[in-house]
Amino acid sequence: MSRRMEIAKMYEKALFAGDRDAVGKLFHDDIGYWVAGAPRIGGEWRGREAVLDALSNREPGLGPADWGYEDVWREWYDAEDRVIVEIRERSWLKSDPNDVMDQRTCVVIRFRGNRIGEMRDYTDSHIYEEFLKRHRSELPKFKQG
Repeated sequence: MSRRMEIAKMYEKALFAGDRDAVGKLFHDDIGYWVAGAPRIGGEWRGREAVLDALSNREPGLGPADWGYEDVWREWYDAEDRVIVEIRERSWLKSDPNDVMDQRTCVVIRFRGNRIGEMRDYTDSHIYEEFLKRHRSELPKFKQG
């Protein structure tokens, strides 16, 4: 396993554990994070603190809520200056477990040296938009917007 792959998997493990400090140590100061889709679902963040805040506050996607989650599969690929991970996951609001989003995502993690310099998240934001139409009142991020 390459050093890039080790770092990418360390990033994911720290992110899922909610360890902001460990995640931040893996980022360049000027990291860029882009998520497909129009703002408030997608967007772009620049700089370590802005990206950490976006991740911590679940700014991309549908935001914090009482979610159920199933990790279906992940496929990792090592390339010259990046790691690519294809993800299939399912999520639902615990208040409506029969309305499941079956989401497929591709994340490109680009490196500069032994730190993450850029992340691009290619997810199907249309799935989020359709879910939002059905559940806006249950998603705190969108109650005011």
